[in-house]
Amino acid sequence: MTQTANNYATVLLELGVKREAVDETKKILSLTQDLPKSLKSPVVSKQEKHKLIDRIFPESMKNFLKVVCDYGKADLLEEIFAAYDVVEAEKNGILQAKLEYVLEPTEDEVAQMKAYLAKKYQKDKVALALEKKPELIGGFVLRVGDIEEDYSMKGRLNRLERRLAWR
Repeated sequence: MTQTANNYATVLLELGVKREAVDETKKILSLTQDLPKSLKSPVVSKQEKHKLIDRIFPESMKNFLKVVCDYGKADLLEEIFAAYDVVEAEKNGILQAKLEYVLEPTEDEVAQMKAYLAKKYQKDKVALALEKKPELIGGFVLRVGDIEEDYSMKGRLNRLERRLAWR
């Protein structure tokens, strides 16, 4: 996520916009491809974008969306909403992590991974997203923010290749 998206997400949270309004806005934007295109388009005037926003979106999101469009950042809306999830979780003391794997981990392994992350990052709660990635060949990759712990076969082979190339 870009710093700009993080900044907008932080502002959205500081404005006190409820989770339901953000989710409803994401849902509205996902219903059609034309709506996001219209908000991103430099051909559509600011006034037209404002009218569109006033007609469609929740009241608590209108001013935020207008500012985003006025500054030409509507192409970042998806990224802003993803950053909002992370910022909100951080505010609530929840660590966001992602586990990429080849073989799906058991419930015990997931629980152990959460316990490891909670201890390492000193958090009470851990939200662990799971994603299957066959291209890892074996093992797993654990991501927390910008930090990546790569225990995959693909990662090991890449590191070995780099070591051999430097000789």
